[in-house]
Amino acid sequence: MPRAASSETVMRRHQAEAELPAAEVLAGRIAAARRLREHHLWEILRTLPSLAEARDDADFRNRFRTLMERDDLMAASQTLVDAARPACHLDQLVCLDGTWIARICSGGDVPRAVAVHIDRVAAVMAALVALDRAAPLKH
Repeated sequence: MPRAASSETVMRRHQAEAELPAAEVLAGRIAAARRLREHHLWEILRTLPSLAEARDDADFRNRFRTLMERDDLMAASQTLVDAARPACHLDQLVCLDGTWIARICSGGDVPRAVAVHIDRVAAVMAALVALDRAAPLKH
């Protein structure tokens, strides 16, 4: 049976996460999740630099909220991919032996990202996060 983490362990983990870029933290959370939930997608929208324009667009947020209320996480994840800047698209999404493989292609500095996960939505979102993780930092 798994042991509950002590409050000290939880505090250390949160301190370590605070020092990492948002995309790194998201990548870890997606990898650890068995299945992505609504709050994961909201966090992706809230934190990824490639979604800054979408965050500021009231029409986009309303469409996204409607999809989330319908519990259509696949359509919501596709909406996030379509809203990312630089523009990108879901190039491939296949399931092999119960594992989803997602490839997102981009016109930006990083041409593509591939992610693997047992959850379809998580695979897509992990690939989107990977594009942000790999993008060069601009000062």
